[in-house]
Amino acid sequence: MPGDGLSGALQTLPVVGGPSSVVSAFLALVRPVVEQSAAGSGCAVAAACTESPAGSPLHDASAEVFGAWRSRLADRLVAAGATEVEATATSALLLATLEGAHVTCRAADSIEPFDAACAALRAAGLA
Repeated sequence: MPGDGLSGALQTLPVVGGPSSVVSAFLALVRPVVEQSAAGSGCAVAAACTESPAGSPLHDASAEVFGAWRSRLADRLVAAGATEVEATATSALLLATLEGAHVTCRAADSIEPFDAACAALRAAGLA
């Protein structure tokens, strides 16, 4: 199923160093994928979600994948010392950053929007 590769990789994000280390590792993990988006690729899960009617099997499957990604990220953040509330919010922010980067980097034909978002996360003390 699309998303399985990222799901497995999320479970290996390091927790030593606190939640910011998880955020930094996540951003490094997804950067090559975002670079591919800037060159013309995209996220298959997002495509399935946006191109399928709500309630369809494909739409529901994509929602399940996004939910699994958020859950795995939140689990790693909690293991690194974040509270459940912090982990839930941060995992949502990271996935929104990733999925938004697919679109904005493709439109810009550049990785710059993702790099700018990463810089903002670092400036906020999250990475």
